[in-house]
Amino acid sequence: MNSTFTQSAIAEWVTLLGEAGVVAASAEDFGASTTGTKRSIPAVLRPVNREQVAAVLQIAQRWHVAVYPVSTGNNWGYGSANPVEDGCVILDLSQLDRISDFDPEMGVVTVEPGVTQGALRDFLDSHEGNYLVPVTGAGPTCSIMGNALERGYGITPITDHFAAVTKIEAILPDGSLYQTPLSELGAAEVDGLFKWGLGPYLDGLFSQGNFGVVVKMTIVLAPVPETVTAFFFSTKNDANLEALVPTVRAVLRALGGSVVAVNLLNSQRMLSMMTPFPEDKAVDGVLPAHEIASLANNHGVSAWSGVGAIYASKEVARAARRTLRRLLGPVTDRLVFINRRKVGLARNIARVLPDRLATRVKGMADTLSGALQIMHGTPNDVALALAYWRSGTQPEPGQPKNPARDGCGLIWFAPLVPIRGKDVRSYINMIERICPQYGVNPLITLTTVNDRCFDSTVPLLFDRRDADATARANDCYRALCEAGQKEGFLPYRLNIDAMGILNTGGSAFSRLASQLKAAVDPNFILAPGRYVPRIKHSEV
Repeated sequence: MNSTFTQSAIAEWVTLLGEAGVVAASAEDFGASTTGTKRSIPAVLRPVNREQVAAVLQIAQRWHVAVYPVSTGNNWGYGSANPVEDGCVILDLSQLDRISDFDPEMGVVTVEPGVTQGALRDFLDSHEGNYLVPVTGAGPTCSIMGNALERGYGITPITDHFAAVTKIEAILPDGSLYQTPLSELGAAEVDGLFKWGLGPYLDGLFSQGNFGVVVKMTIVLAPVPETVTAFFFSTKNDANLEALVPTVRAVLRALGGSVVAVNLLNSQRMLSMMTPFPEDKAVDGVLPAHEIASLANNHGVSAWSGVGAIYASKEVARAARRTLRRLLGPVTDRLVFINRRKVGLARNIARVLPDRLATRVKGMADTLSGALQIMHGTPNDVALALAYWRSGTQPEPGQPKNPARDGCGLIWFAPLVPIRGKDVRSYINMIERICPQYGVNPLITLTTVNDRCFDSTVPLLFDRRDADATARANDCYRALCEAGQKEGFLPYRLNIDAMGILNTGGSAFSRLASQLKAAVDPNFILAPGRYVPRIKHSEV
């Protein structure tokens, strides 16, 4: 990239945004990443409204300087706030943080990029919004919009966060405004109630794409049900997995309206939430099988554990519990139901127990409370503790967790796996074979994204201070992608160093996506390389 052009563009951006709106000297600091990736970042731009976003892009076009938009930059495990390519100016949209057009009767709300899970929860609480926030385990500081555009998911209704998006407003690379046709024709309200709009569905281009900067998004919220009851189950015998997997599918099909998602976790994943990493027992960074078995026995952890929630009226919840006992009973060793009242009771009991037992019971109650909060649509950072298992410095009390800032090493491998016993076993074998070769412990979660498919999240945890460990973790990711491509287990989203997976040259998808990109962004100034491969101008 021409540095003279970049400096000329920065000078214009300073005039537009003011000195406070352009960070140049310490822009590299913005690029801290849990993956260990380092990018050259000439500047960070901080607009405060969509008009400034449009003007920023027009300046970028004039000087042919690439910009890379981020909502809050907290894309932990996928690159954080870093661009795909070096030399991109970061467009930090966190100050566009307004919430508007909340309809408490219909349950729709419009958010800007900087609206976080925590901010939406606070807004709904102060506006008597009896709705669930579409939470994830990434914590209260993460963007609602950013997660939806990456097609993230959660365990509360509505599980598919992009499915909840009904309309989008975006600034195109030339600075013009994109709106859905129903809104342009004067039917903005009904546009927010119906996802597909009128004519070709173009909103999808802005999801896992680089066709525009989304500045507003309307989403549907799930209403708070009469009851939320968590259920936990486990099996001590790993050989039961093939029977457990189709049972999970049967649960979702029988109780699809009230049980929307189920998580399965292997013993190492459970232990990562319950005990500090025993560095002294690891061999080349990996816990041997006998140490895992010993830790699991000490903490009462089974080979496989599962968790889900019932969202229903009291009458339906009672029937759902009976169905869960009937279906899960034959393939599990334990099935328990937990709600907030039972967690409160456990805390009261802990007060009268001996110190050591009291600490254990209280710790369990705190973990359950955090899990229940997420199930109730209230974000917290309980799940974010995972990022600190192998490295990182815990923040000061009262400070939010920030794995990128705090030095954590984390890369997410998140492939799709059919909900079939033999496929899940093949997938588990692949993970357990490859991860230890690179000093990575195979921590495995399988989360249902529908009644046919799991998304599995495998956190590749490593010591980010160790350059060799960082390189091995990134090599591990590539090895998993290569093996997954052969076996049919590919990720549903990619980190910034893995976009080449989509650059398959002669594929019809790559060709069409690149041609569309070239049509709206002929100078390739918007997030170059992100999901859409570059194309030569002669190929347009």
